[in-house]
Amino acid sequence: MAVNPEILDALTTGIQSEVAAYVFYIEAIKLTEANGIKGTLENLAAEEKKHFQILERQYDSLVRSEKWISTADVLKQEGLPEIDARMAEKHRDLIENVKNLKSPLEILNMALKLEIEAQELFVKLADNSESEEGKKVFTHLAGFEEGHVKLIQSHIDKL
Repeated sequence: MAVNPEILDALTTGIQSEVAAYVFYIEAIKLTEANGIKGTLENLAAEEKKHFQILERQYDSLVRSEKWISTADVLKQEGLPEIDARMAEKHRDLIENVKNLKSPLEILNMALKLEIEAQELFVKLADNSESEEGKKVFTHLAGFEEGHVKLIQSHIDKL
């Protein structure tokens, strides 16, 4: 039984979303010296990289064995994929937009927009997933993105 191409397309969309968010955070970190915000951006970049790795491994597992694997098992695997310069290059426009941000508030507002979009994407992917395993993966990621939204909103509220 072959994997439904729509599932692979959904995973690809999720991967692209996570790479874009990671690239955004890496660029935004360069713009701010505010310790509270910089630390938050560093943590968010690390989490987006982890989400990318989860989705990449799920994609690989589905292509190779037509099976979903648990998120915990994904993160235990050695040799997790990295986000390289070639992948970041696809987000050149985003990088240019980040470089034009002038304040921590502008950075946080853009981060909030990206996180809301990612959360909505994963909720939609969970709703459309035909397998329970797929629903779990996408729901798990949607929950993480919701946490990111709340964290960023709390920083915005403090400014």
